[in-house]
Amino acid sequence: MADNYLSECPRCGCRDLFIRKDFPQKLGLSVVIIAAVAFLCLASSRQHFYLGAIVLLVAALIDAVLYWFVPKITVCYRCRSEFRDVPLNPHHAGYELAVGEKYRQIDAPRKDSR
Repeated sequence: MADNYLSECPRCGCRDLFIRKDFPQKLGLSVVIIAAVAFLCLASSRQHFYLGAIVLLVAALIDAVLYWFVPKITVCYRCRSEFRDVPLNPHHAGYELAVGEKYRQIDAPRKDSR
């Protein structure tokens, strides 16, 4: 059964892979920013403070629902390829900043020379 797991990136051969939710990060950040701005606007007047709190609670509820229903994918640190139709390898964890920084610094000279 372990043969079905992805242990290296088929595109670049990198053995460092991580697991993340298959959700657009920009969309998630947009939801947070909109909820925060709406809260600040509503909380600025004391009579609508409770509406601002409700906006934050609804945003937290949406986030919780998305967390449970959005599937996970495997991503390569080096080339950022995403693999959706493979079983998740139990040896892969979430994104690690130290590993990501290693590959960012490796790729930085290549991007500067372009």
